Amino acid sequence: MARGIIAIGIDKDDELVIARITDGSQLVFLATHLGMAIRFDEADVRSMGRPAYGVRGIALAKNDFVVGAAITPKEHEEGAFRILSVTENGFGKRTDVDQYRLQTRGGKGVKNMAVTPRIGRVNTIQLVDDSSELMVISQFGKIIRCDTKTIRAAGRATQGVRILTLEPDDKVAAAVIIPPEELKDDEPTLLQ
Repeated sequence: MARGIIAIGIDKDDELVIARITDGSQLVFLATHLGMAIRFDEADVRSMGRPAYGVRGIALAKNDFVVGAAITPKEHEEGAFRILSVTENGFGKRTDVDQYRLQTRGGKGVKNMAVTPRIGRVNTIQLVDDSSELMVISQFGKIIRCDTKTIRAAGRATQGVRILTLEPDDKVAAAVIIPPEELKDDEPTLLQ
């Protein structure tokens, strides 16, 4: 039985949410469950050995946690990259990454999404462009696939629009971007 090697130190009550590949000269975007986000230069993160615990990316409020991360180049065309935020109650919005001011890592960040009981808390974020397709599935197995261009582009602190209609006790389980190589012209773009 192969046991592997330690790649990162993690506290007992903590967990790794996501990992992204980068070249050391990108911008990092982190988003939280309670609707906050931070965008910082990855050069602010010093290199460390494998078993190190790392450095703080965002200061979390009580009962908050990171739900996702995205990596973007420093130089890009305006509007080329958007952050798609999806809530547990099936709402979502796309926001241009440039609407999130560049900060130093470890701060509280800025408001990413208006979190209310009707909208729900942020479930996940994804980096999208105009060719991205999204698939959302609920805990009860309801699923939808849509072109992300159909989800309204909105400012940072807005609530978004309904992507998936859910039963009263249902919540979004996952929302993922379909890799471009898996997209086919003959597949329907909307399932419900």
